[in-house]
Amino acid sequence: MIILAHDGSLYGDWVARYALHFAAAESDRKLLVLHVLDGKIAREVVIAKLAQLEADCQARKIDMISELLPLESSAYRSLRQAIPQAPEALLVCGTRVKAKKHAFLRGSVAEQLLRCHRCPVLALRVLQPGLLGAPQELLLPLAGHQTGFARIWPIFRRLAPKLLHVHLFRSLNIHHLRHAHLSPAREQLLRKVGQNYLKTIAAQLNELLPEPGFSIERRVTIASDWPNAALVQASHLKVQMILLGVSERNLAHRVLHSVALERVLHEACCDVGIYRAP
Repeated sequence: MIILAHDGSLYGDWVARYALHFAAAESDRKLLVLHVLDGKIAREVVIAKLAQLEADCQARKIDMISELLPLESSAYRSLRQAIPQAPEALLVCGTRVKAKKHAFLRGSVAEQLLRCHRCPVLALRVLQPGLLGAPQELLLPLAGHQTGFARIWPIFRRLAPKLLHVHLFRSLNIHHLRHAHLSPAREQLLRKVGQNYLKTIAAQLNELLPEPGFSIERRVTIASDWPNAALVQASHLKVQMILLGVSERNLAHRVLHSVALERVLHEACCDVGIYRAP
């Protein structure tokens, strides 16, 4: 089942296109839409939007259920109470439409939902609504986790049907002072480590999807600034989406004490998805 947290805005409509594609590929073809009546969007506008979304679902033979939730102490609290405990489901939400104090994610409902342990969560910053939630060119930066592709598989398998090219990317971080004095031999060794990791990931992916409908490319860079390295790759490759996986272990550091994710959200010229499994 796919769960969509819709805020009633036009931006929420763009995020909803992703949820529609995901729901159409699910075995149960179910979409649960949650909206908190916080007064920011008129109730009649919300009802009209949900009616249009339901019509789109009917055209795709998707079973849609919508719930208008009363505002509790916060929009997040209202959503959390309505989200079912379903590890196999996926909750889709949007980041801020406009950055507040230069933060698209930090302090937002989306960040709180990423911390929710009821089901996997995908927070989206949509910059290309014309894609209709179906990107074909994906950049997948990987941090080198030993768990490999398993941690990102639940969201990747939902994107896979529409993909044409997948760019696996590993940025090996090194301090800028050391980077300037990196020997060719050391650089070659680091690149080999990165390529071996991506080779393992590609093998795992081919095992999960023996006959993928997309090509796989592996790229490794050595950099002192991984957000910049990822943004450069995204621009060079003209990808349509960057997918970043975060774990609960590093979520607090990356979101609350780092500008890394915010930089990607601010400066990317394509859609950005931030995914966390429970």
